[in-house]
Amino acid sequence: MGDFFKEIEIDDQLMVLKTLNYADKAIKLNTKKKALHIQFHFTLEGAVSFHIIKGTHQLEINENKSLLFFNPKNIIPIDAYIASQSKMLSLLFSLDAIHKLLDDFAIDFSFFRPDNKQKKLYAKKTLTANEMIILNQIYNREIQNKFDLIYIKAKILEFFTYYFDQSVPSKDQNCPKLKDERVIEKIKKAKEILVANINEPPAIEDLATQVLLPVNVLKKGFKEIYGAPVYKYILNYKLELGRHLLMSRKYSVKEVSYQMGYSAPTHFVVAFKKKFGITPKKYIQNL
Repeated sequence: MGDFFKEIEIDDQLMVLKTLNYADKAIKLNTKKKALHIQFHFTLEGAVSFHIIKGTHQLEINENKSLLFFNPKNIIPIDAYIASQSKMLSLLFSLDAIHKLLDDFAIDFSFFRPDNKQKKLYAKKTLTANEMIILNQIYNREIQNKFDLIYIKAKILEFFTYYFDQSVPSKDQNCPKLKDERVIEKIKKAKEILVANINEPPAIEDLATQVLLPVNVLKKGFKEIYGAPVYKYILNYKLELGRHLLMSRKYSVKEVSYQMGYSAPTHFVVAFKKKFGITPKKYIQNL
């Protein structure tokens, strides 16, 4: 599970989970021992299926959607299937952590009002453009020192100001056009086109024409939503996909390099080591 699942413990009452599945089939995620009372799950790409109430019910959370779990009495186990080509970010809180947010930042957690605080809750929500931008910033932040943890915690607080208070005005100054949900849909379509043509992606100008967006809006919007410029995103996607192919042990390094569109295996090896800090051959040996 560790190869597609990363856990960041901000403190003992707040955890961030990053899930990524670029394999060709769904992967089961179960973290019974680590789960907490209050959970927020955000599907950034693809789809995730949650099994709840001992597996008797199923909730499908597609891209750009969120799911809130709240159980004031019991720790909630995470039981989910991550679809192929999917990415999810999860925030897990203890009850004490929620109390602290309420006291320190006066955020209106409506589900935590007196008439609700003893009730179990499963709530779905569509994410706004601003929320997606912040979630991708959290997801893409690598943890190298304590300042990265401070950054993530600050971004979580920023995210909740939008999530629980839709009256907050937009602060997106980098790409104002992202306020338009139609633009978001076109950028998501651009990402789908790139993934479908990963080995021969269209030029940025052609891609912009296909989704009916100005090039500058596509460039800025894509980076804001997915956390990387268009072609950097493609490179990361190919390397993650290549890593999952290696994990399957069905293909050699040479075969994977050609499947990923590299003209020579050495180019794949160099790119792989730069991203993951290990050569593909050693990666396979360490599985």
